[in-house]
Amino acid sequence: MIDRLLEHFRGENIAVACVYCDFQDHERQTAANMVGALTKQVVNALKMVPPEIEEEFKRAGSEIGGRGLQVVETVKLLGRALAPVNRTFICIDALDECSDKHLSQLLTSLQTISQTSPGVRLFITGRPHTRSAVEKYLPGSLQVIPFSPNSQDIREYLEMRLKHDSDSGEMSPALKADIMKRIPERIPDAYVIANSIIEAASNR
Repeated sequence: MIDRLLEHFRGENIAVACVYCDFQDHERQTAANMVGALTKQVVNALKMVPPEIEEEFKRAGSEIGGRGLQVVETVKLLGRALAPVNRTFICIDALDECSDKHLSQLLTSLQTISQTSPGVRLFITGRPHTRSAVEKYLPGSLQVIPFSPNSQDIREYLEMRLKHDSDSGEMSPALKADIMKRIPERIPDAYVIANSIIEAASNR
């Protein structure tokens, strides 16, 4: 999706930033760190770091204990980075894997960003139970696109991964067959929650 957006808007003043929520990395994936990662990606698209953003990051890193930037500070910095960009696509992948401890802060941050930066379009993926949380913080302009994984696509992906697995020699044919049978059966339905992304593309 990232590559398609960049190709579709080639030559225009846009930025694309993406964060993947990983349930195995809850300690480091705080709302502040995720918004900070989005900020860095937008800044990279600018080709130059605005002085105030560079100074803020340096200040946070040099403070006693290296406390890092707080979520409110990262949201302000992201807003500054977004100012010179005509349109920004922010993608949050696998929102359902975001820790409950950080979910509300992340969604509050996205709410602030979408309200203060009208050129921002959000694209969020997650399992069905995340929909209510997204609707709570980002009401009014959601477009929800339900989809179910294609079992054939899943099988082809598994075959590719098994074929290129450096340790495939350690795996018995029986285990491979079990993987090919069980994983496609257990892939749950998912939802894409898109905030005006279709409208953004149609308004070019």
